[in-house]
Amino acid sequence: MNYHIRFEDGWKILEQGIVKCSKILEDCPCARPTVAEYMSYYDCSYRMAVQKDQYCQEMYNGYKITLEDCVRAMVLPRLMHKRNECFLRELVKMWSNYCVMVKYTTGFFAYLDRCFVVQRRLPSLEDTAATSFFSPVFSYFNNEISDVLLTLIRQERDGCNVDMDLLMGIMRGICRSEVKTILKSAVVQDTYFYYSRKSMEWIVQYPLQDYLAKVQETMEKETKRLIHYLCISEEESSDLCLKAVSASLMQTYESYTKEKRICGQDLLQTYKQTVEEELLARCSRLTIDNSRGNNSLRHMK
Repeated sequence: MNYHIRFEDGWKILEQGIVKCSKILEDCPCARPTVAEYMSYYDCSYRMAVQKDQYCQEMYNGYKITLEDCVRAMVLPRLMHKRNECFLRELVKMWSNYCVMVKYTTGFFAYLDRCFVVQRRLPSLEDTAATSFFSPVFSYFNNEISDVLLTLIRQERDGCNVDMDLLMGIMRGICRSEVKTILKSAVVQDTYFYYSRKSMEWIVQYPLQDYLAKVQETMEKETKRLIHYLCISEEESSDLCLKAVSASLMQTYESYTKEKRICGQDLLQTYKQTVEEELLARCSRLTIDNSRGNNSLRHMK
């Protein structure tokens, strides 16, 4: 192909390659391109990217749209009428097949990914492919996905035996896509309500000094947990934990101590005498202003 390729003609060839590979979603053995087909698709996209009238942006947009169409046509119907663990296992299977499909299709556009995407600072083709998968899936099954993932996270937090490979396979995929913000919001909100319930149990179960130690321990565990689940930095995870964990636990602590003070008990005086200064200093940064806590809750809602 030493001649100029019109976008309509070139894209028809590339689209056929993507559609053929999409049969991998259905475990079709003949869906994978031959070496000759692979090189033909690569050569077509390369020439469309370097010729005088290049179509890099058009190919980038077309790639995303075509993958979304494949997901709507072949993935969404497989998820219909499935619930709970059956839904998750089917989702994991389709995502796994999709990743194999994307390995081939991104190869067709390797030059585009290596040059145009980097120069324009756009999401990589693999990240774009993740968005093309999870965006339509979340549009139809937002509640189902959120419920099953949050349930597994709560079970893991409570010490139950959870299939972490199953859970993390989907979590990592979502975190590569633009849908990550939806998942992050859901996880943070659910964490807040989880520890709001726990705080009511702990405040009567533990002495005040042990309760504050529990807050510190929980903050450290949840910071690591959110880093793992949401693929975020330690700094971002710590900030989210201040809103989701510290806010709920320390609000209960402050309300409880004020209530006991109103009742005229000597609990606070006893607390000051028995709790070491080191523990107080370590936990002092967790004490929040009530207005900040309320604003955080409103923001998460």
